[in-house]
Amino acid sequence: MKTAIRWLGLSLTLLASAASGAEATQRLDQFFRGLSTLRAEFKQTVTAQEGEEVADESRGELLIARPGKFRLHYTEPYEQLYVADGKRVWLYDKDLAQVTVKNQRRALGSTPALLLSSTEPLTNNFKVSEEGDREGLSWVRLEPREEDATFDSVHLGLFGGSLKVMEMVDGLGQRTRIEFVQLARNARIDPASFRFTPPEGVDVIGEDE
Repeated sequence: MKTAIRWLGLSLTLLASAASGAEATQRLDQFFRGLSTLRAEFKQTVTAQEGEEVADESRGELLIARPGKFRLHYTEPYEQLYVADGKRVWLYDKDLAQVTVKNQRRALGSTPALLLSSTEPLTNNFKVSEEGDREGLSWVRLEPREEDATFDSVHLGLFGGSLKVMEMVDGLGQRTRIEFVQLARNARIDPASFRFTPPEGVDVIGEDE
């Protein structure tokens, strides 16, 4: 990874959408209520608008400490590490022996990373709507309020009070799908996981070098 929804009659459709949508929104609220930390393993796939896979399947681990801190570690097929410490975002590419550092707020904007790690109400940064059920999950659609966001929409698939799938769709219709497994809420996470010191001998580029 080099370079992160028939009609059966109008009234019945509206009733079904309202019931399913309300349930999905409630489940999303349930997921975020009281959330302080999150630990999960994940599988990521990227497909074009036509459904063709355009990148190797990626796997790794996600750690979040709200507000504002996360660690995204890709382990397959290439190793990359993203660390947000609340002020800056660090990207470490082991193969290139290079670290890129950016101001966190400017780098993230209304991104999915901000969505999960922020304690702000979702409606501050996203327009929230319901998508009904598919794949045995209840889905919620989020559209960024920022006009210059790097993606058009985020789709969250929930089961009970747990987040199972996140899908991001960009302006070209490319879809990035992240499936979470072994997701643990409010698990103890070492604060050192959200601190980053560039290894000796690597190039450091970007802001706050």
